[in-house]
Amino acid sequence: MVLDLLKKKHEPLSAKQIHKKLKQKVDLASIYRILSLFKEIGIVFEERMDSKEYFYLEEKQHHHVICKKCGHTECVPCKHIFKNIKNFSKISHNLTISGICNKCS
Repeated sequence: MVLDLLKKKHEPLSAKQIHKKLKQKVDLASIYRILSLFKEIGIVFEERMDSKEYFYLEEKQHHHVICKKCGHTECVPCKHIFKNIKNFSKISHNLTISGICNKCS
């Protein structure tokens, strides 16, 4: 159910939002475990916005810009490549981008 919801939504969702959208059919702790597993196998990416974790389903990591007023989000391509960094493996990164959307400005 979590995977199906993420496939339908084309926006990052928090674990609590997923829990609410699934009408609490899956307990919140299980949703966190499922999301952790999805991240580990590389089918879900995590992004932090306003000190909250959001999750999205994509083949390739990208980022999101979020409007500070209304919360509207849009995708921003990610071109960061972290290969061959000495003494590190399984490197990940987070980037938070915010602003005011055209509708709110």
